[in-house]
Amino acid sequence: MDKLKQIEQRDVGKSNLKEKERNQNEALLEAVKARNIRLSETTCEDEISASDGEFFLEELSSENPHGARLNLDNQGRLSWPVLLLYPEYAQLDFISAFHEDSRFIDHLMVMFGETPSRDLEQKYCSDNLEVYVEDEDRAELYRVPAKGTLLQVLQHHRYFVNALTPAFLVCVGSKPF
Repeated sequence: MDKLKQIEQRDVGKSNLKEKERNQNEALLEAVKARNIRLSETTCEDEISASDGEFFLEELSSENPHGARLNLDNQGRLSWPVLLLYPEYAQLDFISAFHEDSRFIDHLMVMFGETPSRDLEQKYCSDNLEVYVEDEDRAELYRVPAKGTLLQVLQHHRYFVNALTPAFLVCVGSKPF
């Protein structure tokens, strides 16, 4: 009897944990929708094809290989895992928690306080960098203000977030690349 009672308590605990996680994920989804942030078509198709958006909610709770995921803080603000891509060097930086109220320039100033070893010409400094979003449908790039916040950029009318990890191209503005 004791063993059966332990099993029942364990199952109830698992069920409660799943329900709590589902509620958190629904809150994340509502926060994204309330901000008019557009998600990629594949994510939206998955949400529609699964009952009650079950697949999409599972995506919200899954972590990327670096252990980061979309989070909602106590003040109702989002922090996103973000990729900064440097096509000139085929390199990237991963920011595990980019708060939606943070500005790109603030991150770039910290990241490029010292010249990266790959930048032999020493052209990558925060004053020279430009941030772009890609419109994959039109195969076009749109420059976004480096002094803008992540939320402002995520709300760009031509930008869609893929795999719940926003990605941005970073280039040196005064160079031909």
